[in-house]
Amino acid sequence: MRTFLVFDINDNYYSLYKDYPKSIYNILNQIYHLKKDNLSFAKNILYSLVNNIEKSELDKDLFIKLHRDLPYSKRGNIHIFNNFYYGEITTMEIKNSYIKIKSSKDYNYFFKSLSFYNHLFVCDFELGDYFFLKDMFNT
Repeated sequence: MRTFLVFDINDNYYSLYKDYPKSIYNILNQIYHLKKDNLSFAKNILYSLVNNIEKSELDKDLFIKLHRDLPYSKRGNIHIFNNFYYGEITTMEIKNSYIKIKSSKDYNYFFKSLSFYNHLFVCDFELGDYFFLKDMFNT
């Protein structure tokens, strides 16, 4: 099971680092692994790097867009995609500064659903994987 954290990179950082995604990953990875006593420092760096996510608006938009797909459901704040035939079980939770996706697949259902957002940056800190989501669908 993979855990992806998706961040909406602000326009200034995106224009500087769009060709250097490893730099963005390194910053986010350092924030992710900071100790709790440095939490306020980490929040300051994170909030300068990423845009705040309009949680309720995105929740509503995704539910309206996806609710007709048979394997999709939503329970509370958790979006669920459970497709027995493809062997995919994926959950997505939208937070204020990131989106957390847990999936049995590398390429999962929610990536396509989120691909219409501009500067979403996906990180899997456990495997050291990172990419801009739009790049996945431009190739």
